[in-house]
Amino acid sequence: MITSTEERLLAGLVRAIKMNSRGWIEAVEAVSEDGMPIAHESDNPNFNSEYIAAAAAAVCGAISAVIELMGAKGYKRFNIQLDNGRYILIRQYRGYYVVCLTRTNPNLGYVELLLEAYLSE
Repeated sequence: MITSTEERLLAGLVRAIKMNSRGWIEAVEAVSEDGMPIAHESDNPNFNSEYIAAAAAAVCGAISAVIELMGAKGYKRFNIQLDNGRYILIRQYRGYYVVCLTRTNPNLGYVELLLEAYLSE
């Protein structure tokens, strides 16, 4: 169960990532491993945090299953390149997932450094 302290920490983290992304990140959401939305920031007024959280948890579960079936160990992050030049970036952070959607053709190096700075443990 998430505590209000954890929720505030994740909300601040999501806000900081979005604010410091120099516009390269369009949306950020923190999601629990069981698919519950914790906090999000988005430029899209139609952003549906519940659907995004459930889908992100399902994708992460599927990737974990593939990794296990291949006899490999866990993962910390993965990137999905979309047809339109955008990326979905998913990072594990303290038992949660942080999901980002970039703008088209982002400065991926900067975004990766930003996420590493905020999400390193």
